[in-house]
Amino acid sequence: MRARWPHLDRLPDGGFVVAASRTRRYEDADQVQVFDALGRETSSFSVGDAIEHLLVDEAGHIWVGHFDENPAGIRRWSPTGHIYWTSDGAGIPGLFDCYALNVSGTTAWACTYTHFPLVEISPDRPVRVWPNQVRGAKAVAVHGERVAFYGGYGEEVDRLTLGELTAASVEPTDVSLLTLPDGHLPGRRRAVGRGSRIYVQAEPFTAWGVFDLSS
Repeated sequence: MRARWPHLDRLPDGGFVVAASRTRRYEDADQVQVFDALGRETSSFSVGDAIEHLLVDEAGHIWVGHFDENPAGIRRWSPTGHIYWTSDGAGIPGLFDCYALNVSGTTAWACTYTHFPLVEISPDRPVRVWPNQVRGAKAVAVHGERVAFYGGYGEEVDRLTLGELTAASVEPTDVSLLTLPDGHLPGRRRAVGRGSRIYVQAEPFTAWGVFDLSS
């Protein structure tokens, strides 16, 4: 594997996709590597610099959200490097940075800087956008009409905000702190949203904790 600062996820057929978060000159063409279930590289391609999130959906498509050093926004790729969807012209307000990305089935949910709307991207219908008051969340979970935002700025880094989806907006219903099973705050951590779940991996990055909005 050639990736530095890698993102990775599992493909439905047992293979894996591994991508370097940054591209550097001659490395661009090999930024993303796709491996089959036996560990053999089957394809490589570039999705562009500044990857913030990379998640694979149940159809095997690769969702990539970029941070603000790449204006590409959010895109959906095939495992061979074909673009199936792009946020260009999708009507997502103020999209400069994909702060949070969640993939459930073949649908993606995102919370993006600067306006922080909750966005639903589904292959079979137009993009839906809910105005949202929660700023700075780095992970999002959705279950029916319920939503959870994890993270924030400064002292709100461990904030967990629950809300309800209405026809017009996201309405916050509760705010608390997300703690580890031993009661401590995560501190430095990684966070990944999948469907109704937010997975949190705190230092020393050897175990995952799970918050499930559906439980």
